[in-house]
Amino acid sequence: MRTRFTELVGCSLPFQLAALGGVGTEALARAVEAAGGLGMVPGRVTLGEPRDGALGKGFLIPYLPEVTDVVEDVRGLRVAEFFWGEPDANLVDAAHSAEALVSWQIGSATEARAAEAAGCDLVVAQGVEAGGHVRGNQPLDDLLAEVLVAVSVPVVAAGGIGSAARVAELMAAGADAVRIGTRFLTCPECDTHADYVRALIAATADDAVITDHFDNDGGWPAPVRVLRSALEAAVVAGNRSTSPPTRAAEAPLTMACYAGLSVAHVGDVKAAAEVVRELTALVD
Repeated sequence: MRTRFTELVGCSLPFQLAALGGVGTEALARAVEAAGGLGMVPGRVTLGEPRDGALGKGFLIPYLPEVTDVVEDVRGLRVAEFFWGEPDANLVDAAHSAEALVSWQIGSATEARAAEAAGCDLVVAQGVEAGGHVRGNQPLDDLLAEVLVAVSVPVVAAGGIGSAARVAELMAAGADAVRIGTRFLTCPECDTHADYVRALIAATADDAVITDHFDNDGGWPAPVRVLRSALEAAVVAGNRSTSPPTRAAEAPLTMACYAGLSVAHVGDVKAAAEVVRELTALVD
């Protein structure tokens, strides 16, 4: 399926992997890229060579390195994505100087307009159904409709997307692509602790709740959506870190086990390429 997103990014599918801060890996990004989507890694992961495919890096504004470091980080990559901060034209210009496209993940139509005004090449509209840090408070369907009217750049839909039917529905509604994270947390290419994987497989949508507990002891007060059981255990343990449980983590189920409402569709462990194929099966 050709869309403005596939034409801009240079991939064959209107599909983007979420960067998955803390557990995202180069292997996962490359698997998604090889399957036809845009593969993403979080800001702290360094991508090796080659870097000239449909690959990108996601940065959280509260943990952003120096702008000069961002430029070097994204040089040779297709996309630099930013989240959780007001769109910054200087930052956009810096990423553009490294010949990267710039995407801004937003939670409102107002923020989408600001991203376009700052020079962004595309925006990610994140609905409240998303796992991890949640920027806005609108359901994805409502937000997508507003953002499509508000901006002229390509719009990627994100938040609670876990099935081929939902992907097709959002594409029919006008999205240029979808961005998915939770479904990939159980993939063997992801650095997710085995206990976290089992908890995701067993979870339903009701188990994914929004909380402000995980704030790095006040360092980043922002709402996140996590598994309820992990939240309850973290409160007892006094753990407020935003770090999710990697394979090397101790006491993983007392950590920020991020999950969107799409967790109900996880169900099993599959290779990333197979997940991409399943989710895009109805896209033509």
